Amino acid sequence: MGVVRSFCRICIANCGILVQTDGDRVLEVRGDPEHPLSKGYVCPKGRALGVSHHSPRRLAASLVRSGGVLAPADAADALADAGAALARVVAQHGPEAVGMFMGSGGFIDPAGTYAFHRLKAALGTKQTYSTASVDSVAKTYVTALMGGTTALVPHPDEQGTLLVFVGSNPVVSHGQSTMYANPIERIRAARARGEVYVIDPRLTETARLADRHLPARPGTDHAVLAYLVRGVLADGVDVAALAATAAGVEALRAAAEPFDLAHTSAVTGVPAADLQALAASVRRAGRLAVVTGTGTTMSPAGNLVEWFAWALMILTGSFDQPGGMWFNPGYMSRVDRRDRLPTARLGEPGAPSRPDIERLMGEWPASLIPEEILSGRMKALVVFGANAVTGLPDTDRVVEALRALDVLVVLEVDRTETAELATHVIACRDQLERPDVLPLGMFAGQVYDQYTPAVVPAAPGRVPAWRALATVGTALGHEVLGAGADIAALDCDDVLRMSTRGGVDALREVDGAAVEAPAIYGWVEPRLPHGVWDLAPAPLVGQLRDFTAAPPAAGLLLTPRRQLRHQNSQPYREGDHPLALLHPTDAAALGITDGDAVELTSAIGGLQAVASVTDGNVAGSVSVPHGWAATNVNRLIGNTVLDPLTGMPHMSGTRVQVRSLAGALAAVPAGSEGTTHD
Repeated sequence: MGVVRSFCRICIANCGILVQTDGDRVLEVRGDPEHPLSKGYVCPKGRALGVSHHSPRRLAASLVRSGGVLAPADAADALADAGAALARVVAQHGPEAVGMFMGSGGFIDPAGTYAFHRLKAALGTKQTYSTASVDSVAKTYVTALMGGTTALVPHPDEQGTLLVFVGSNPVVSHGQSTMYANPIERIRAARARGEVYVIDPRLTETARLADRHLPARPGTDHAVLAYLVRGVLADGVDVAALAATAAGVEALRAAAEPFDLAHTSAVTGVPAADLQALAASVRRAGRLAVVTGTGTTMSPAGNLVEWFAWALMILTGSFDQPGGMWFNPGYMSRVDRRDRLPTARLGEPGAPSRPDIERLMGEWPASLIPEEILSGRMKALVVFGANAVTGLPDTDRVVEALRALDVLVVLEVDRTETAELATHVIACRDQLERPDVLPLGMFAGQVYDQYTPAVVPAAPGRVPAWRALATVGTALGHEVLGAGADIAALDCDDVLRMSTRGGVDALREVDGAAVEAPAIYGWVEPRLPHGVWDLAPAPLVGQLRDFTAAPPAAGLLLTPRRQLRHQNSQPYREGDHPLALLHPTDAAALGITDGDAVELTSAIGGLQAVASVTDGNVAGSVSVPHGWAATNVNRLIGNTVLDPLTGMPHMSGTRVQVRSLAGALAAVPAGSEGTTHD
């Protein structure tokens, strides 16, 4: 038996962990008290890494479809067959007929991500997609418009006196882009220094810890932020001084002007006194941090929320300054040492199925995958760590499209719903079976990195994702890992060395996290590609002008939530259930009581769930978590009504009808999620 120091890669928090093992068995996972960010904290998902590693869902061997049935196959044979099938598609239809789709399971595998991007570039197809376009694309898009780059991820200063969470529940989710490890202790420390506000339709776990909770109606969070922007401008911003670092102040003033106290309170449902209290807190603090999450980025107003949040922080001098928010330049990338930040790629042509939605960061919206397949333009799809069936809108359409493909190659650790539809399933090593460095370093809460060895030996039938992708590349005539690279002779450390330009070697000598700085300030504005922030980008001004909240039609607004023991479509421990949360007022009007079976329907389809009646859910909405197969919320969400700027589907804010069904669906205890509703 032994204990290995590692870090969790379920989400971007990357909490430090100590893993007790016995041979190839994981006996226990606990928090690492010496980790500089998580400080011994690890959530139930992290503590259950051993449970998921030994789960019957895990793929022990690759699978190849024969006679309509997926049958186990040797990994080398499965990869050879997949490569040959993809080569036939390219030979007959060209590389544009091959799509590539990466999800969160890919993003957390640094060596696999490196190989995926190199294969994508070598193939030259424009059919490239990721799950970022169905959860957080507003963050990337607004950063590109306002900063001229996508290389900026803001983090709260740990000495700030005003912290505002908007549609974010880090006690459960640990952040979205903005990493938030050890959340309860950090929120308590923020309250001890100053004030913490939460703007969210639900009384979330984070809201329960905050000084104040503002339950804005779903889809109206942007109005609260616009009200604050209006107030800061009315207080007398030094426009002449601001001109040195920002453009568009008068256009921003005009955009925010309608959001006075009376209008904002009427739109959001937040009492005027609470709005005034928040505005007073902004004035007192001077600088503040605003942290947004998927509760807003999944909504029709997602772009507007990000816009006004960034505008507020720019106006108050909160960006790149102590007391506000800082930007991580990356331990490896250190973009603060460049003369200029990389310029965002905007204005590239959209997909044939939606040419009006521009390409962003070299990708098309993942919601368009079914249309590209069913139009005949995409004949094959390589999926790396994404569960399209539970992750993309309009589930029936997604399933129909995936079944229509000539070739569907899925690289996964679990036998997912998408894997069940594949022609080839490649069983990949999970995070405990491979060495890694920190994924998505700019999302980290300090300038640091960490190396972890493999915690347990890999099962014989599982291959590293990077090797699978490189092998497929060879079949397509591409040397993905460089000219003359011997794929069979390389190991994961070799590929990490390539991806970090040798930086991994120094990390290997450190026992745990290698910290360069807790935070770095004052480097961003001199390196903005266009020299200044754009406070009022024309696309956002136009979207605000055209924006209207969901019409007051019959039904309730669908809202999302995350869960403590469930990450996307991967359950890590028993205890969470896909309950439909209803406010007592709505439940009474619909004749629904706690524990009733209910049916939710939309213009797209329907699903059944068990109701949980709670005053923690705002009236006029129903909350259902994403990622469940049996209660798949994507059956309610369309893939034709997309954000015109980003292609984001309305994963939140869709109108649904709710009705009671006779009897119970299953023996799921009402309210069994307890306080872990997010």
